[in-house]
Amino acid sequence: MEDVLRANSRANVRVFVIWEPVLVTDWWRPSQALTSLVPDPRAVHFYDLRRQLSGMYGGRSKLDTLAGIRKVGFRMKNVVWDAALVYPPGAKWGSPAQLLVAPVVEYRDDLADAMAQLGQ
Repeated sequence: MEDVLRANSRANVRVFVIWEPVLVTDWWRPSQALTSLVPDPRAVHFYDLRRQLSGMYGGRSKLDTLAGIRKVGFRMKNVVWDAALVYPPGAKWGSPAQLLVAPVVEYRDDLADAMAQLGQ
């Protein structure tokens, strides 16, 4: 994610990084080492211990409603994780994203392209 943001340093975006427990190593608040993976000043980090945001998104069963374009390279179960959603400027809560990619590292070129389009 850091390289995508760096490549789009002029894009007027807000980045919300949501950390939630999915893997065994995720059950503690993210360390400085983890949050430093997305050091961009446009990024704000949150820790969602109860996975409430993922629950509001509806988990795997509602991926089709989350974004117009979806590129998901692994099978999610009951949580949405390792995902990036790109919303247009002025998007309202509950409206679908333009793009959903997961895992982020696999689709970072798509994410960078979408972010570049926002910066135009």
